[in-house]
Amino acid sequence: MLYFGLLYSTALILLGLSKHAQLRYGGAAFILLTAAVIGYSSWMFFAGAIAYIALTAWMLEQTVPTVLRWIRYALWFLASTALVVHAMPGYEGLLVAEQVVLKPGSAATNLYFNHDKVLVAWSLLNFIPMFRQSTSPRPLKPLWLMPLIITLGIAAALTLAVNLGLINWQPVWTPLFWIFAAGNLLNTCITEELLFRGLLQRQLQQRLTPLLALAAAALLFGLAHLAGGWAYVGVATLTGVLYGLVYYWSGRVVWAVLVHWFLNLSHIMLFTYPLSAT
Repeated sequence: MLYFGLLYSTALILLGLSKHAQLRYGGAAFILLTAAVIGYSSWMFFAGAIAYIALTAWMLEQTVPTVLRWIRYALWFLASTALVVHAMPGYEGLLVAEQVVLKPGSAATNLYFNHDKVLVAWSLLNFIPMFRQSTSPRPLKPLWLMPLIITLGIAAALTLAVNLGLINWQPVWTPLFWIFAAGNLLNTCITEELLFRGLLQRQLQQRLTPLLALAAAALLFGLAHLAGGWAYVGVATLTGVLYGLVYYWSGRVVWAVLVHWFLNLSHIMLFTYPLSAT
């Protein structure tokens, strides 16, 4: 099922990028139907996912009165939240490894290849470009400053996590690295950056100053990780500031996605993952 999972997530991202409405909606419905038929997802989850696709199409294709438009927004927000927190009825992620210790000194964890959050990415790609500019860029000059600040920002976030006792230095290879890398990019980083930077930060920037919008989006990103504890919230907020700056400077979600992914890869390659055992 893992190979189908890779195909499923990649296909939904590519379909979300398509300019053809019939391919976006029809292709996504076909992928979801295939997943249910072969047992990758449940029929209950399929029903909810199809309703989510229909809601996205309705929001994009039909103009409605203001009150109904806000009702649609509320329904989309509730459904997207359920998908992001793995609470959609009938959802069960693909368990790749159960209670595995990925690296020495790491806490045991269940490694899942999830397929719910990628639906939120598919939906957002109907409204927000990932590769083209979605907000006016404020380029950092001189240009060499941007990669320097990104490198220092990643180092600062990981150093803070070490000092807070969340992780420890452990540059040991794990055989599950490539599964983690693919799943993290397709099912986590793209979704979270479209949501917190492409949607939230961009919308707040239209109502607040750019830096206040960046800070608010970063704080909400940190709070979204509250399940890991307040120390984890602090680290996630700091990384949210970094991703927000990258989006602010470039105006493109794709750069925030890549920095987010690179930080997560640095974590699993160089430190205990997901957290230290003690």
